[in-house]
Amino acid sequence: MPNRNRRFDRPRNFVYTVNMSQLQGRILSCALDLYLEKGIHGLSMRQIAAKLDISATAIYRHYRNKQELVDTIVAEAVKIFAGYLFSALSGQTAEERFRMCNQAYLDFALGQEKYYEVIFLEPHGQGADAPEESQQKGLANFQFLVDRVQECVDSGYLRKANPRSLALSIWAHNLGLMALFFSGKWAMDEAAFRKFYWESQERFLHGLCD
Repeated sequence: MPNRNRRFDRPRNFVYTVNMSQLQGRILSCALDLYLEKGIHGLSMRQIAAKLDISATAIYRHYRNKQELVDTIVAEAVKIFAGYLFSALSGQTAEERFRMCNQAYLDFALGQEKYYEVIFLEPHGQGADAPEESQQKGLANFQFLVDRVQECVDSGYLRKANPRSLALSIWAHNLGLMALFFSGKWAMDEAAFRKFYWESQERFLHGLCD
């Protein structure tokens, strides 16, 4: 699992002199780190204010309460992930779009590690506690993979089977690889892992392809 001991490196008494939109971004970034470090129950507006050297009142101008702040983190994670996935639509064939979808998952996990953890490794990420809009977008992200699998079944690249079940198996395979990598138990750097990711993909998909 990703390192939960990350800290912002800033002078203790530094005061931000930024406009509201920049401050909102700072609040969200700080809340994201605290959320991943301590969980939803360990996150507090007071801690965020102390870390940013601002008043709690300044936070409440942007977020009504802690839950709204967490909901915003989840929504942002889902939106960013969708942006990665939907880039796969530029592929020219069903197989190419499918592989680009798997590439997008890998790039999101390694390039947006904190948001990846929010979606896939945090219990509050995409469950029933998440806002309905985020839940719907999360389902749309999974449906995107289902659609890519359906295309590959129709084209004959993947064997005929329930596309949702196939997509779930693929998703679980990818999630397992990422969880092992982030755990730090594998002695490989990112470049080596990327290579292994695709080698494992090929071995896994060999049983699904005609």
